[in-house]
Amino acid sequence: MMTRKPPDDKVSSTGRSTPNLGQKAAELEKASEARLSHMEGAHTTSAPGRFVAWCKQEQASIEQELELMVSGKVRTGEDIGAGWVDTTEESMERAKARLAQLNDLLTEAGTATVVKPESL
Repeated sequence: MMTRKPPDDKVSSTGRSTPNLGQKAAELEKASEARLSHMEGAHTTSAPGRFVAWCKQEQASIEQELELMVSGKVRTGEDIGAGWVDTTEESMERAKARLAQLNDLLTEAGTATVVKPESL
């Protein structure tokens, strides 16, 4: 009875060498550390800078959400116990109000004011 020889750890049945998983993990960790040191290094942003970036990200997210609701691709609803009630119109109004607030925060002409607490 003939038995087939199991493939060698370094060479697959196709003749190509398989990656060393330990080496691959080390390479991924090294790349991750390089990205982290890059982020911690020259691109460190201030708290106001991070706040502005968050506002812009939130603005883009709300705009996308609003666009989907306006197009009818997304609807919102509320379960009132007797069944679901469509609340898409109210959700669109809230999204528009949040966009207006973010716009006020992101523009110098805006009416929103940011007050720094005394304890900081």
